[in-house]
Amino acid sequence: MLSSVTLIFSPWLPAVNTGQWLTTVIALAVALIVWRLVVAAIDRFYARRFFSRFIPRVSTYTSLSKSAAGAVILYLVLIELLHIWSVNVAPALWSATLVSAAIAFGAQAIVRDVLSGIFFLFEDTYDVGDGVEFTTTNGIVMGTVDAIGLRLTRVVDEQGRAVSIPNGSIVFVTNVTRLPSRVKLKIVLPLRADLHVLRKRIDEVSAQAAPEFGIDRNSISVKLEDSGPETVTFGIEFESGRALAGKAEAALREQVLTALQADGVLPGAATPKTGAL
Repeated sequence: MLSSVTLIFSPWLPAVNTGQWLTTVIALAVALIVWRLVVAAIDRFYARRFFSRFIPRVSTYTSLSKSAAGAVILYLVLIELLHIWSVNVAPALWSATLVSAAIAFGAQAIVRDVLSGIFFLFEDTYDVGDGVEFTTTNGIVMGTVDAIGLRLTRVVDEQGRAVSIPNGSIVFVTNVTRLPSRVKLKIVLPLRADLHVLRKRIDEVSAQAAPEFGIDRNSISVKLEDSGPETVTFGIEFESGRALAGKAEAALREQVLTALQADGVLPGAATPKTGAL
């Protein structure tokens, strides 16, 4: 029975020999080894270069890179196997070309979404957890980014609803989280030193602490708000990222008060520094 089937289909089957099988096994083994090495290299690359800065997006970049590498390796393996088995691929290529053209014509929206998603990812337009305002072809969507994909971006709006937006329909993006926020804090101090010297000291401490707390050093402004017989009030204004504004305000307040306490301006320092105010 098997010999009869083989005889019937023999005109369309390539001649089989041991060398072809051995070469096929070697090609598959090499492809598997290359794939494992590429996966390890991708994991190591993103762990070193992106982990500390793009934590919410590492999985997205890693998955995208592995998918692209896998597609390339699979294509090369298929071409090599067809070459090994001496298969005439011309008719299949013509058919695949026509099918691909039909699919591409019907999937223009998907291609546009994927290309837009790639640009959004690599241009670092927004991250998971950012507050955004999307102007789309169907209206405006506001909320917090919950997930980023190549085709869709999922946003949780103010009512807690998850809205999936095709990347290709996003016209304008406003990242609310990254907009600078103007912060103003007031510090009330006992009047124990010259006002000019005290203001200069607060400005100096604030400038030194700015890089540590993500504050724009050039945006810091220290002003005298009010003064009385025993106390004086200074206002400190600065710009910071909207997501870190609250933490920056509390940290800067603590830093300034700690420095003034060490200088002897505020009670609590064990021994005032030499040259204290």
